[in-house]
Amino acid sequence: MNLSVIGIGRVGLPLALAFASRGASVTGMDINEKFLQMLKEKKMPFIEDGAEAILSSTLGKSFTVTSSLSEAMKSDNIILTLGTPVDQHMNPDFSQIDMVLGNMLPHLKKGHLIILRSTVSPGTIEYVTGFIEENTKFKVGKDIFLAFCPERLAEGKAIKELFELPEIVGANDEESKKRAVEVFKTIKSEVYTTSAINAELLKLFTNMYRYINFAIANEFMVISEQFGADIYQIVELANKNYPRGGPKKPGFAAGPCLFKDGFFLTSKIPFPELIAAAWKINETIPSYLVERVKSFTPIKGKKIAVLGLSFKSDSDDTRESLSFKLIKTLKRERAKVFVHDTYVKNDESLESVVKDADVLIIAAAHKEYSQKGYEYFRKLAKKDCVVADVWNIFGKSSIVYKMQ
Repeated sequence: MNLSVIGIGRVGLPLALAFASRGASVTGMDINEKFLQMLKEKKMPFIEDGAEAILSSTLGKSFTVTSSLSEAMKSDNIILTLGTPVDQHMNPDFSQIDMVLGNMLPHLKKGHLIILRSTVSPGTIEYVTGFIEENTKFKVGKDIFLAFCPERLAEGKAIKELFELPEIVGANDEESKKRAVEVFKTIKSEVYTTSAINAELLKLFTNMYRYINFAIANEFMVISEQFGADIYQIVELANKNYPRGGPKKPGFAAGPCLFKDGFFLTSKIPFPELIAAAWKINETIPSYLVERVKSFTPIKGKKIAVLGLSFKSDSDDTRESLSFKLIKTLKRERAKVFVHDTYVKNDESLESVVKDADVLIIAAAHKEYSQKGYEYFRKLAKKDCVVADVWNIFGKSSIVYKMQ
């Protein structure tokens, strides 16, 4: 089997490597030349467990990379990892898909299977079907085949989960379903089929269910703080050996999917309040933490050490990270902000960032910070340094407290 993955970023590259490791002939296409050069040198451009070993063993054999769309379109099966972002008004933006599809049209051939992989707005497969049929002589389901097969993986664990988690294939005709199933059976033992709209909504519902649960956890955190209660112990005991527990731990909830996916769902419904409230709660947690810190100490002119820029722990992905909102809020208060991240390039060492800090904020729960331990930071920071640790990496009983 041969296939091309167009867009070999954090979604596309692990997928391409997984197929290549199972014997498929895979072409990865991207326009980022710096990115492609790293791959040609057998270097991963981002953190992904197990990916570099597969890259090293498959590059130049079952896996090749190119910046040429015409070269990528020679494959029988085309996987697009282009999503639909939101515009400045938080409406779905199809311009990226329009541009790529427009460039693909001269290279489309009868029998091509096109699979959309990244999160898309509901109705995207129907939209792409119309685009192809209006601009070519091909009919989808007869000449060209089209499916949406959502990516549902955790960054950093994508290679492992690609082989372990079931695949959903959404299409509006049986032949497209059949062909997409055959492709994913190369790497999956479980593949389930449904309509395109079901698959599109399934992906969005999965993300928003998690996002809303994070918002509930963060609201419970705020309530617990008001009562002087320990939210971490509450969550632990609520879930301990009890089948109807469920509360999650609080923390920053963001990233390239969770931040925007709700807006794909709210534009056409009469009751968007739940999703909108979840977004408001999660997006205001950085400001809430700053206000809590200010209740302990004034921060104007004070040294603030912010640890973590990525949107999740032990990742180098900073897209839509709430750390940047936190930093902007602190700077607006005229604080002196110093930043460190284990996985994102730093100009200063962890020690220099934390030394003599008046306030220490844990924005991402990287292992390095928890492994260093509370005493390491206590010795470096100023006496009575205020700590904001929403992730509870130091195991204290409060979100914000003074070091002792």
